[in-house]
Amino acid sequence: MQWSIARKVAALWTMTKPLQLFLLSVTLFGSYFAAGGRPDPQKLALLLLASIGGIGGVTALNMVIERDIDSLMPRTSSRPLPAGVLTPGEASIGVTALIVVGVLAAAAINKFVAFSVLLGTLFDIVLYTDIAKRRTPVNILLGGVAGGAPALGGWAAARGSIDLGGLILSAIVMAWIPMHIWFISYYYRSDYARAGIPMAPVVMPTSRVAALVKVSLAIMIGLAWSFVAVEGYGVVAATMTSIMSLLALAKIREWEKEPTRARARELFKFASPIIAMLYMALPIDYWLVSRIL
Repeated sequence: MQWSIARKVAALWTMTKPLQLFLLSVTLFGSYFAAGGRPDPQKLALLLLASIGGIGGVTALNMVIERDIDSLMPRTSSRPLPAGVLTPGEASIGVTALIVVGVLAAAAINKFVAFSVLLGTLFDIVLYTDIAKRRTPVNILLGGVAGGAPALGGWAAARGSIDLGGLILSAIVMAWIPMHIWFISYYYRSDYARAGIPMAPVVMPTSRVAALVKVSLAIMIGLAWSFVAVEGYGVVAATMTSIMSLLALAKIREWEKEPTRARARELFKFASPIIAMLYMALPIDYWLVSRIL
């Protein structure tokens, strides 16, 4: 019995997609420190709980809702619900507990952090998963709002409000998401086609997908430099983002000429360092400016 419970807890943890949880937590904590947040142990602990519950809990709830799709796709058929490790009832209880913890932890920081968690939940679960994902190839535009919510929450945790700087950092994540999602969708496009999910790489020509990702990367570069103009710091982060994005654009042109699954997977893997480096550089930018001034 004890081992069974441990296995179920471990299964619930895998439903949070730990690697994705870590990456989006980097945007949350990066925004927090970039906004001048202090290394206060209590606040950092609350932010950690908010990220686990707000990001991981919502991701896990997606798996509860989409268990029918997961059972159809080979790459997801081994997840806890299709594999029978967890029942829908068990998963729902665990997911609910995670989200409640996340919302309460966020609310203990301030109302704006709680708002960011609720905003991410609304867009991810209702607008993206329930409404858009199975109906339109541009579904990730709504999912992108949810992806940007952690950065918004981290900024609000430090500043005690939502302002233009925080909105820009949130929008940067939104602009990054097409590269992150669409190339792995191309890699698994036969799975998505089998499940009837109209992801852009499944229903659009590769040239159009490439063009849209190029535009999104250009927007991301513009947003990074807009942050510098608004906040007066962020040159290191904006420069690194520009260089990495230009390298990504070169790789996208290669994929466009030869759209293989291997190149698509390589682009997917290249996306994560772009966003991670940006949000790790932002606190350095803030520290450098604060030391100079």
